Amino acid sequence: MSAKYEVVDKNKVLVTVDVDPAHFEAALEKSFQRNKRKFKINGFRPGKAPRKTVERMYGIAALYDSAFNYVIPDEYEAAVKELGLKPVSEPEYDVKEVEGNTKLIFTAEVFVRPTVKLGEYKGLEIKKISTEVTDEDVDAELKRLAEEDFRMESISDRPAQNGDTVIIDYAGSVDGVAFEGGTADNQSLVLGSGQFIPGFEEQVEGHNIGDEFVVSVTFPEDYHAKELAGKAAEFQVTVHDIKVKVIPEINDDFAAEKSEFDTLEEYKKDLTVKLGEKKEKNAKTSYENELIEKVTANAEVDIPDVMVDNAVENTIESYRRQLTQYGIKFEDYLQMTGTDIETMKADLRPNSEKQVREDLVLEEIAAAESLKPTEEQFEARLKEMAEAYKMDYEEFSKDISDELRSYIEDTLRPRLAIDFLVANAVFTD
Repeated sequence: MSAKYEVVDKNKVLVTVDVDPAHFEAALEKSFQRNKRKFKINGFRPGKAPRKTVERMYGIAALYDSAFNYVIPDEYEAAVKELGLKPVSEPEYDVKEVEGNTKLIFTAEVFVRPTVKLGEYKGLEIKKISTEVTDEDVDAELKRLAEEDFRMESISDRPAQNGDTVIIDYAGSVDGVAFEGGTADNQSLVLGSGQFIPGFEEQVEGHNIGDEFVVSVTFPEDYHAKELAGKAAEFQVTVHDIKVKVIPEINDDFAAEKSEFDTLEEYKKDLTVKLGEKKEKNAKTSYENELIEKVTANAEVDIPDVMVDNAVENTIESYRRQLTQYGIKFEDYLQMTGTDIETMKADLRPNSEKQVREDLVLEEIAAAESLKPTEEQFEARLKEMAEAYKMDYEEFSKDISDELRSYIEDTLRPRLAIDFLVANAVFTD
């Protein structure tokens, strides 16, 4: 095989491959063996006619289509590897010259990974984020945890007020006529939540359990039910219960219930450590995001549309798989969300392009700095893959092909590049 390529447009190249005659002949023989029963020749049972007889009757061109399918993809892959190209799209093949079983020349037009021109990426300045945990941070976390542990308690010693949850019956009418969806029994409503028509909740405030009264409201002009939009309505309301949110007191008992510690003081110390770890993690993520944005802005890269298209399709396919796990058809999801596939693709495109750009820049930094994963990092990723495929690690890692090793190293390089950026950044107070 001999191969060459030429750039035809930005990141598009045309690969020309002159196939080794022996490889072409092997593909023709494979084509004959696969299709020989299709050829009908007098004096021979199906599949028993010699190849030379078939070629004499039908012509060698009768074997070409299948032979091309056997030989061209393999020769293209070999050519790409030999030429050091990195395709980012499927090739478009074209047979340019073919003679008997001795000559086959074809071309493959394909988009390749664009060239990335890096700007400044070492010694970038970023503002250091404080990860100190204050007493106020701990108190705020305790308050949040306590509010999560609330219980609802009925009261009867006062009327309903903003923030209370009331249990009510209501029956609505417009001009004395009941309307669809305007009646409910034992409806739970948080006063002040804005869940009901404007003005409704305010008129429930001040009423006690057992009160029966009329609430007068006007539906908004943009109300979703057009037949009610802008119309005045009356609701006959009965209050059955008033409930308030009771938040537990933050003390030793609370600490014992929420943790393995007996005292609030011990629990606070543990929260201080955990909040510190959380702040460190958040700060690291913030540093990484800021550095990625900076190096991407400093770099120059012309991204082929096909790379963004592929990224969008990959995201949609990921959605499909997730929805399938929940028993939801992708088409039903589109209908439920009131969108269509083209609108979804358009919405995903900006973020997909940003992600592709960042990945390309990070890969280029990894290449420029000759960053390679350690054996420990490689094995950690292997274990993740084994778990994902629900396979025994020893069995999964027994025979690692060069292709799999190369794939894993490629997936790890962006992470190595990010770590490199953080390690080489200049932190300012």
